[in-house]
Amino acid sequence: MTDFDYGEMTTRNRGFVTRAEQERLRDARVFIPGVGGMGGAAFMALVRAGVGSFIIADIDVFEVSNLNRQLFSRADTIGRPKVEAARDLALEINPGLDIEALNGTWVDELDRILPLVAVAINGTDDAAAGAQLYRKAREH
Repeated sequence: MTDFDYGEMTTRNRGFVTRAEQERLRDARVFIPGVGGMGGAAFMALVRAGVGSFIIADIDVFEVSNLNRQLFSRADTIGRPKVEAARDLALEINPGLDIEALNGTWVDELDRILPLVAVAINGTDDAAAGAQLYRKAREH
């Protein structure tokens, strides 16, 4: 295996983003509660785009029924907490990532989390938690 090189990983982004914009992505932190279907797809895309730091959260474990639609769901992640599997697989793509992985307590930590991030993406299927995220994001 070759050594990881962020510049080489993101070289194909040139033309879509400038060098300065790529550095902004590298320096950005994104919060994604829910890393299953929609949240997992957003997380994967942002990891591959070169975002450098994440706070991710999920309360569920991967199940066989997730294999057909969730990017971090694989045979070897069945039964594992989604947040841990997603974190570990993202680090396989970019070992330089900074990832804080949270469980279901993230709703209680929004006042700490939101000032730390540039963007919050709601990937959760919990309507009450999503509403709380929207309310707190508006405050911050």
